[in-house]
Amino acid sequence: MKTGIIGGGAAGLFAASFLRKAGSDFTVMEKGTQCGRKLILTGHGRCNITNLKEPSELSRGYHEASGFMKPSLLSFSPRDSIAFIENELHVPLKEEEDNRIFPKSDKASDIRDALVSYIGEENIITGFEASKIDCTGEGFAVISSDGRRLAFDRLIMATGGKTFPKTGSDGSGYELAKSLGHKITPLYPALSGIDVIPEDREFTSMVSGVSVHAGAGLYIDNRKKNKTEGDVLFTHRGLSGPAITELARYIPEDVRARDGWIELDFTPGRDEKEIDGEIIKEMARRPDAKLTTIGAGYVPSSVSKAIGKRAGVTDLVSSEITRGSRRCFSGNLKHLRMYIDRQPSYETSFLTRGGVALEGIKSKSLESRALEGLYFIGEILDVDGISGGYNLQAAISEAYVAVRSILC
Repeated sequence: MKTGIIGGGAAGLFAASFLRKAGSDFTVMEKGTQCGRKLILTGHGRCNITNLKEPSELSRGYHEASGFMKPSLLSFSPRDSIAFIENELHVPLKEEEDNRIFPKSDKASDIRDALVSYIGEENIITGFEASKIDCTGEGFAVISSDGRRLAFDRLIMATGGKTFPKTGSDGSGYELAKSLGHKITPLYPALSGIDVIPEDREFTSMVSGVSVHAGAGLYIDNRKKNKTEGDVLFTHRGLSGPAITELARYIPEDVRARDGWIELDFTPGRDEKEIDGEIIKEMARRPDAKLTTIGAGYVPSSVSKAIGKRAGVTDLVSSEITRGSRRCFSGNLKHLRMYIDRQPSYETSFLTRGGVALEGIKSKSLESRALEGLYFIGEILDVDGISGGYNLQAAISEAYVAVRSILC
C-alpha cells in the first residue's frame, strides 16, 4: 500500500516521518523548492514545537475545535512528540516559560532539517503542484499542474492554510478539498498583530517596543466580541503580543465600517473608581508631582506619558490637574481605546482560522466521511489554536492519528 502526502509543511513532514518509522511506502508532494518553509518561521525562527501541558488542558486552546482535537491529543501527546523528536529525530529540546518547548539550539531549521533527513529525500518530490485529484476504483491519482500523474492507495491532504502564502501556504488546498466533496468554512487571518488607525498610531509609535500586561477587549458594532488578558506589545503600526494576536481571528474584513476597536485595561480585575481614588490620594500627597509620574505606578513610564498626552496633562503637576483631566487619565488606564484600521493581512498572519469543515472529518482517524482513504491534517482543517506551541502540536498529533489509521 502506498500513501501520498500533499504538502511538505509541518503536518506533512511528521506524517511522512511516522510512515517512515513504520517502514511504509509513501511520497511527499511539495509545490515549492524545499519543504518546511513555514516551519522555519515559527516561534520567530526558534520553533515553539509544542507545549508541555496535559492533553485535557491543551485541548481548551483550540477554540471551537476543542472537542474535535481531544482524540488526537490523547493519542499522541506533547510528551510523545518530545520523545519522538529527541529519540528519533535526535534534536535536543528545552522547556521555557508557560510550558513551551523549543530546540536547545533555538533554530527552527534544525527541526525541519532533521525531518527531511529522517524521511529521506528520495521520498520527497519538490516542484509538484497538485492541481487535480481523481478518485479511481483502487485509490487516488494526483495530477500536477505540469501534467504529471501519481497513483496512491491512500492520500493525506496537508496543504496548509492561506497565511504566509510565500511559503506555499496559499489556500489552494481548499479548492482541492471542495472538489472532493468537502465544505470550507469562512476564512480569517489569525495570530497576527493588529494595525490601528493613523490617529491612534501616534500613541503606539510613542511607546513602540514596550510590552505591558493588560486586559484586551475586541469591540465590533459597538459590542464586545471577545476579550483576553496577557502581554500587549506596542508597535509602530499598532498592537501585538499574545493578548492581541489571539483577538485577530475575530476581526471581519469590513471592520472599519463596523466601528471596530481594541480596548486596553492596564489594571484588570480592579474597579475604575478604586484606581481613581488611589490617584486622588497620591495627588494630595504629592502636589508637585506630575500626574504622569503618578501614573507610572500602574504602567511603564513611557505608556503613562503617552496616556498623559492623550488626556492633555503631559507637563501638569497634581495641583494643576482638573477633575475632568484626572478622570480622563484614570479612565484611559482602564479603557484605552484603539480603533482598528483593517483586518490583518494573510501575508503576515501566522495562522488561518477556518478551512475544511470538521463535520466532514472523523475525529478519531482524521479520515474523510465522504471518501474512504482520504485524510486531512494540519492547517487545512478548521482548527486554529492559541500561540505557544499549540498549532504545531495539533499538526503532529493529527499526523500520527492519520498514519495510525492508514496502517491499521
